[in-house]
Amino acid sequence: MIERMLLAPDTQRLIDALEQRADVLERENKILREELALLKQHLFGRRSERLESGQAGLFGLDELREATREAARTQARPGARSSKPKGHGRKAFPAHLPRETVTLTVPDDKRTCPDCGQAMRSIGHDTTERGHFVPAQFVVRRYEREKIACPAGHAVVTAQAPEGVVPRAKYEASAYAHLVASKYLDHIPLNRLEGIFKRQGTDLAKQTMWDMLVAVDEQLAQPILEHGRLELLRESVLLSDESPVRMRLEEGRGSKETWVWLWRSLREGVPQKVLVDFKLNKNRDGPKDFLGDWTGTLICDGTSAQDGVVDANGIVRAGCWAHARRYFKKAFDTGTKEAALCLAPIGRLFWLERAVNRRADRLELDLAARRELRARVRTQRSAVVHAKLYQVAARLDQAAATLARGQLGKGLSYLARQRGPLAVFLADARIPIHNNDSERDLRHIVVGRNNWQVFASPKGGEVACRLYSLVLSAKLNGIDPREYIQDALGRLSTTPQSRIAELTPWGWAAARRAEREAQAN
Repeated sequence: MIERMLLAPDTQRLIDALEQRADVLERENKILREELALLKQHLFGRRSERLESGQAGLFGLDELREATREAARTQARPGARSSKPKGHGRKAFPAHLPRETVTLTVPDDKRTCPDCGQAMRSIGHDTTERGHFVPAQFVVRRYEREKIACPAGHAVVTAQAPEGVVPRAKYEASAYAHLVASKYLDHIPLNRLEGIFKRQGTDLAKQTMWDMLVAVDEQLAQPILEHGRLELLRESVLLSDESPVRMRLEEGRGSKETWVWLWRSLREGVPQKVLVDFKLNKNRDGPKDFLGDWTGTLICDGTSAQDGVVDANGIVRAGCWAHARRYFKKAFDTGTKEAALCLAPIGRLFWLERAVNRRADRLELDLAARRELRARVRTQRSAVVHAKLYQVAARLDQAAATLARGQLGKGLSYLARQRGPLAVFLADARIPIHNNDSERDLRHIVVGRNNWQVFASPKGGEVACRLYSLVLSAKLNGIDPREYIQDALGRLSTTPQSRIAELTPWGWAAARRAEREAQAN
C-alpha cells in the first residue's frame, strides 16, 4: 500500500485501469468458458435436466453436498429398481392384427413311426407366429355404374358414383388422408413421397400432392378448426408455446424467420384440444389474434410477446418451472457449482408433484379429489420449498462471483422476473408447474422441420399449421389420424353446420368411444 502511495498519479491511474481491464477480461473469459462447456454438453453430453446424485458433492462443499442429497431424494422414485432388467423379452403380436393361417403338414416319408413302422395319426398342431409385412400400395377402385333405360326410349338413369373429395376426383379420401399422415405425422417431405410412389409404379407428382393437401385444408381443416378454436377458447386454462420456422422468400431472395404458435388445453382435461397457428413475425399480434378477448389462466414461458394480450385481457399468467430449471442445469453442467443450491429445491417441487400423482393413481381418485390432494400438498409443503428457494436465490444474486451474463445469473434473473407467474400454481390446483405438454407437442413440428427445412410460402405455413392441428389433436385423443381424416372427409357433405363439432378430432374420438361402449354393453 505504501509503495502504491509513492507512485505518480498517472502511474496509479494506469494501474487501476489495467486492474479494471483484467477484471473485465476475467469475467469475459469465464463466460466464454461457460459457453464452450455448454456447446460441448449439447454435442456430447446427456440431455436430461435432472441433477445426478453425487454430482455436486464432488466440489467438496457441505451445503452443496446436502443440496445434492436433497435432489437425489426428490428425484428418486420410491421402490424403483436400481437397475434395468436384462434383456427385453419377446412380446406377443397384438390380438387386433389380422392373422393369416398357413397350414404345414408332415411330409409323407415321415408319417411312419420310426420304431414300430405304424402309420402315425394327427394329435393337434403347434403354433408359431411371425410378423409378415404387406407393403402399402395404391389399389385402383373401379366403379361400374349400372345404366337403365326406358324401353320406349324416354329416359336413361345411371347409378351415381360416390362423391369425391373434389369434383372429378382421381383419388379416394384414403389417398388424401395418407398424404396428410405421411407429411405431417411421419414427417416425409413431398419429394420423398414422390420417389416412394414411383418405386411402386405410381406417378404422383409433388405439385399434385400439394394440391391434394390444400383440398384437405380448405374442405376439412378450415371449417373444423374455426369451430375448434371457439371450443378451445371456452377453456379456463390454456397452455402455449412457440417456435421459429424459416420461410422461403420469392424470387430467390433467401428466407426469413416466421413463427409457429401452439395452443392447447390441459392434459387432465378430456378431450385434448391442440391448435397450431402460423404467424409471419413474433410480435404481440400473434397471441392477440388467436385469443381475442379470452380471459383465464395462460401457462407459458417468459416471452414478452404474450405481455400485450395478458395485460389487455386481464389474463392470469402462470410460469414454467421446467424453463426456470433449465438455466441452473446449464450452469451446473458448465462448472458453476452454486447452481445446485437452486436445482435441489426445484427438484423437490417436481418430486412433490410426482408423489401426488402416484398417490392419486394408487387410490384411483377422480379429477376433483386429485386436485384437492394436490392443493393440500402444495399449501403445506410446496409453498415452504418455494420460499426457501427464493431465499437461496437472493443470497446467490448478491454474491460477487455471480455473473449477470452467465447461466446462473440468467437463471436468477428469470426467477426474479417471473416470481409472480411461477407462484400461481401454489394457489390453483388446476395449474401444472411446467409447460412441458405444449413443448412436447411443439417438438413434433420441430422434428418435421428437420426434414422439410422451410415453409415454401405463407400459404404453405398456414396449411401446414392447420393440418398439424388435426394430426396432433387426433394423436393426443388416441385415434389414428389417417382413419380420422379419411372418415371426416367422407362425412363432410352430409354433416350440417350445426353438427360440425362432431367432425373435430376430439368430437370424432368421443363418438368412437361411445360406439365401443355401446357395443360392449
